[in-house]
Amino acid sequence: MAAAVAHRGPDERGEFFSSDGRCAVAFHRLAIIDPAGSHQPMTSADGNTTVAFNGVIYNFRALRQQLAAQGAVFRTNGDTEVLLHLYARRGEKMLHDLEGMFAFAIYDAARGELFLARDRLGEKPLWYAPLTGRIIFASQAKALLRHPMLSAQPDNEAITHYLTIGYVPSDLSAFSGLKKLPPGAFLKVSDTVGPITRYWEPAGVEAPGQRGQQCQLVRETVTKAVESRLVSDVPLGVLLSGGMDSSIVAAVMAQAAGKTGGVRTFTAGFKDKAFDERSTAALMAKHIGTDHTELLIDPLRPAMLDELVDMFDEPFGDSSALATWLICRAARNHVKVVLVGDGGDEAFGGYDRYRAIKLASTMGPITYLGIRTAGAMAEVIAPHHERNMLRRLARFARALPYPYSTQYVMYRRLFGPQELRMLLDPQFAEGIDVEAPARWFCDHYEAHDTEDEAARAQTHDIYTYLPDDLLVKSDTASMSVGLEMRAPMLDHRLVELGLSLPTAAKIGTRRGKIILREAFEDMLPAKVRKAGKRGFGVPVSEWLRKDLAETLRETLLDEALARRRIFRKEAVAALIQEHEEGRADHGQRLWALLMLARWLARRG
Repeated sequence: MAAAVAHRGPDERGEFFSSDGRCAVAFHRLAIIDPAGSHQPMTSADGNTTVAFNGVIYNFRALRQQLAAQGAVFRTNGDTEVLLHLYARRGEKMLHDLEGMFAFAIYDAARGELFLARDRLGEKPLWYAPLTGRIIFASQAKALLRHPMLSAQPDNEAITHYLTIGYVPSDLSAFSGLKKLPPGAFLKVSDTVGPITRYWEPAGVEAPGQRGQQCQLVRETVTKAVESRLVSDVPLGVLLSGGMDSSIVAAVMAQAAGKTGGVRTFTAGFKDKAFDERSTAALMAKHIGTDHTELLIDPLRPAMLDELVDMFDEPFGDSSALATWLICRAARNHVKVVLVGDGGDEAFGGYDRYRAIKLASTMGPITYLGIRTAGAMAEVIAPHHERNMLRRLARFARALPYPYSTQYVMYRRLFGPQELRMLLDPQFAEGIDVEAPARWFCDHYEAHDTEDEAARAQTHDIYTYLPDDLLVKSDTASMSVGLEMRAPMLDHRLVELGLSLPTAAKIGTRRGKIILREAFEDMLPAKVRKAGKRGFGVPVSEWLRKDLAETLRETLLDEALARRRIFRKEAVAALIQEHEEGRADHGQRLWALLMLARWLARRG
């Protein structure tokens, strides 16, 4: 089982077998803090508790001082031992003291109890499977599936959710019998598996009323978050996308480095100018004086697809995973830790869909009629390209008559319920509820207690899209090459501040993250500061018409796939033909289908 996740920790392997014969743990270590010491699994001096810990505790030095003042004696210089002493004094309440990204297991031999916990936002994964008389757990499902009592039987409900939103939400798993511990939660196991208990949800922050004071607070909080994530005994770098969030992180990091310099930045780019941000990233790198490296991702090799599929435990439809993986691989040749801008969009309202939901919830009847009319015209004349402004207008106008939760799922989905009925084989569709994914999505949206629809959408993403898509992508891609990725914008205090700020301070009529632009105006070139949201997208539509066209047809129209009776072959063929002929842009849909088909094929 441990060998299946050796890539996550290539520096060292350790094992623990409890003297009572109840617990066994294997661990592969990526040595970042106290590389020469802090071996894992680590057992306390009295032999009562043992921890296996993936991640980093950013405030471990402050906690160490507090614990030492209370009589704790430390044998190592790292953050792992802090967990043992903190658990001994605080038990489960220790989680409130931790600032970091983590998934850990603590075995308490005195109590005969296992304690599993995961960080607040879900930066680090923790999978588990409750079986008769036992529980098994791991950082990735591929380790669990090596256990002789588990099988890789796909879960049809999870596949339906995947086809709707492009990933398998943490409420579900692609494998029957396997589960994921949710972010901000813990689980205790003794003779039985206890309930999942949430220990964190975003709290409201008393934000100042004046814009200048708001900017100052945002700047101070971001700066502290970046500086806290510089704790390391090995070299660090920054993945610089050319967007504002990673540019701010890089600028603050470079400022913290001061005259010593030495900050390294890494950027991925494409020949397609619509997706290439190398020039903007290079401008930012020059502005702050970093040692900058560029990677050109062209052409795409079909063989990369199976490498990507094998990397992820579940089918994963986010096409930017490929670029993330390749830039991580390039960065790993130079550094062992990178900082990224993940989380800035969710916390500070960066996505265009937030502006759309804000406009939909505040417009008057005349504006509504005007947009509906313009949208109907755009449906006819707009080019078949999802990034085209007229196409986006048509999509926005089409969603307006529906409740806000339904509008939001329409912005996010790949296939709606009616489209799934046309796509899925009748035999497969018979055993599932194609409406369930949309209900799940809308229920999550409606669950958040706020009258502000944009804030509701932000919170929805923080509970779903962020941990189940973006952070799965970041963790899996980076750890596949033994690279630790840290996201200052995911500091829970910064997320709480971002959610608490007035929507007007975050989302304008033309762009989002207004407060971030103003707070760091003096540290960013005008081109970076004024740029709209582009996202770390890849030219997937063109890839599927050119480099991957043959692979796409061979995979999705393969007889072996047809025999699985999941898709109607003629429906898939129609999607491919429409896309190839330019009559529609099915790029994201076909990529998701391609990933699913190859994931199924790799499992026999």
